[in-house]
Amino acid sequence: MAIYAGLDVSDRTTHICVVDVEGKVLRRDVVASDPDVLAKWLNRHCTELARVVLETGTLSTFLYGLDGVDAPRRH
Repeated sequence: MAIYAGLDVSDRTTHICVVDVEGKVLRRDVVASDPDVLAKWLNRHCTELARVVLETGTLSTFLYGLDGVDAPRRH
């Protein structure tokens, strides 16, 4: 089952919401706004991750690419 993760990034924390293809919420959490912490969380909790989406803005640009996440990359 493909799942999707949405990130709401602020300066200290990031809210994560994981949903399935039908939009059912599978998991919610709050983690530190740190690329390594986010990558570890996503790899641990999202084994069939299809896509990660996040809002655009000055607080989220450092996450572009999110190295370390074991998800398919589309360019």
